[in-house]
Amino acid sequence: MQLKNMENGPDLTDRLQLLLAAIVESSDDSIISKDLNGIIMSWNAAAGRMFGYEAVEIIGQSILRLIPEELHHEEDMILAKLRAGQRIDHYETIRIRKNGERFDISVTISPLIDSGGNIIGASKVAREITERKLMEQKLILSEKLAATGRMAATIAHEINNPLDAVMNLMYLARTSKTLNSAKSYIQTAEQELERVSHIARQTLGYYRENGAHSPILLQDLVQDVLTVYQGKITAAGITVDCEFADHPAITASKGELVQVLSNIVANSIDAMSHGGVLRIQIERADSPAGVRIEIKDQGIGVRQEDIARVFDPFFTTKGQLGTGIGLWVVKQLVEKHGGEITLSSRTEPERSGTTVFIFLPLTSQAATESNNVN
Repeated sequence: MQLKNMENGPDLTDRLQLLLAAIVESSDDSIISKDLNGIIMSWNAAAGRMFGYEAVEIIGQSILRLIPEELHHEEDMILAKLRAGQRIDHYETIRIRKNGERFDISVTISPLIDSGGNIIGASKVAREITERKLMEQKLILSEKLAATGRMAATIAHEINNPLDAVMNLMYLARTSKTLNSAKSYIQTAEQELERVSHIARQTLGYYRENGAHSPILLQDLVQDVLTVYQGKITAAGITVDCEFADHPAITASKGELVQVLSNIVANSIDAMSHGGVLRIQIERADSPAGVRIEIKDQGIGVRQEDIARVFDPFFTTKGQLGTGIGLWVVKQLVEKHGGEITLSSRTEPERSGTTVFIFLPLTSQAATESNNVN
């Protein structure tokens, strides 16, 4: 900020303080200061509008009055970071108004330092993000419904194929001239019906208790997803090469991880309309402890200038065929489980393709607790 027409003099500091106080008071963001014991020292007008307290009601009170009881542990960790001189940027959490209503906020917290260089408290700048969170939830729900529709269409296709085969095999068995040939046709028909049953069991497993966390071996999950997409993989002339090194089970939501894997596999299939190799590797990660997944295709690839945007909402390289929120939701779900996802791609002829890298920690609960205390 540049100050003009402010002459030097003994009242310069006072004038600066008045100016800064006016800026704080007129800000649309909630600006609060507290000491290192969590006692509120200052409170601007926007904070009053956001939380419902007048300054005279809240100054001198504990900041815990604004924090839901189950999140009180956040304050201890925040104060510990402040005492260490650390700044906390754009931390998203939940706070509570005077009337008891909970709401989402994004808060930046900075240490307050006196003239002697000592940390004496903290300044919090908070912005309500309830509307943004609601919009994100609607987008996620929309993509989940779309993903369910895509999966349902794929499953219908996968079930129809073996059912058609069963009809033909039963006809052949009925018209067979020998008992042995009839038995052979019936045995093959039983195998096809078992495939239908397997797909149905998988589907029920995906969407029953979709958010429940349980131990999951990612190798099994990948194989189940590939089974569902086997018809499309075969029709496109795609070869699947899987390499599953020894890896531990992770604790996560099966339904959400199926959505992650099926979205990426479906994208790879779409990108390889003329065939190619789809490679999927899974291995143990030791530092930090977890599992790494690499999904690599030989599709048309993503332009370098677009790679930075592939996880943005509403960005798509599929034109009218894409919703533009699939990979954005994938990123949300991976990060919800405390993981990370990145992507690299090439578009050069004979070398084109996309590789998606995913890391998932052993327990998403530990990751969630870590996120809550930042």
